[in-house]
Amino acid sequence: MTARVVLVLLGVVLMVVLVRVARSVDTRRRVRRLQAPAPVLPEWCRTAIATRLARADLDVTPETAVRWWCVGIAAAAWAAVVLTPSLVVLGVLAGIAGGPVFVATRAGGADRRVRAAVPDVLDGVVAQVRVGGTVTEAVHALAARPGPLAADLRRLSARLQLGAPLAEALGLWADERPVPGVRAAAGALTLVTTVGGSASGPLEGLAASLRADTAAAGEARALSAQARVSAVVVGLAPLAYLAFSTMADPGSSRVLVATTPGRVCLALGIALEAIAAWWMRALVRAT
Repeated sequence: MTARVVLVLLGVVLMVVLVRVARSVDTRRRVRRLQAPAPVLPEWCRTAIATRLARADLDVTPETAVRWWCVGIAAAAWAAVVLTPSLVVLGVLAGIAGGPVFVATRAGGADRRVRAAVPDVLDGVVAQVRVGGTVTEAVHALAARPGPLAADLRRLSARLQLGAPLAEALGLWADERPVPGVRAAAGALTLVTTVGGSASGPLEGLAASLRADTAAAGEARALSAQARVSAVVVGLAPLAYLAFSTMADPGSSRVLVATTPGRVCLALGIALEAIAAWWMRALVRAT
């Protein structure tokens, strides 16, 4: 009987100890989650990457983006090794260029969505002003709505709540989002706030003008769709042929990576491909 009582008491003590340890572990985990991770990248590099990620609507930290970029480079190099070791250099170069190209492609689509959403934001401000509200109140109301500019408006609303002047907050928004129409909208909102008077008429006129510009840009993009597809096909054809010939005859690719004339030809070919891609993008890019 005494032994059973001792075992019960030991069991109760052990349970209490384990519960306290479990609670402390859970508390430490929560504290670690609440603590902001220390930045690994230099401040200038982190700021530049964060700006490009924001323009591309990618909700990740710069450190996470760099980690995934390194994973992509390693995956491209491993795929090249699996196919043929002579393509390792091309695989690494493709992985290095793939990250910026992906972000730039995403940023182009995000910029078009933001450009099309600016007139709707102005309409929301006009609706708020007509019922007796202010531009600041309109910003707070629009920040709660979903849309391509939701993140920008939330940052703008947070700055206003922290006490920043409206003109300064709008100027920062225009600097952070260098998209056609944003700077005009920020300037118009600043003007109607500082000058006073009726704001609905000028803002409606600006919204109509921005919609006309967006429609013209969309029409130009539609007309240049065939040219863009042709540019992609022409640009990727040499790389596709190089990959096909390497898989069909691995010995042919060794000439490009194992001999000096081959390396020179490979470097010149990649450089000309990059220049041609930049030039064709400049020709077919919609204004």
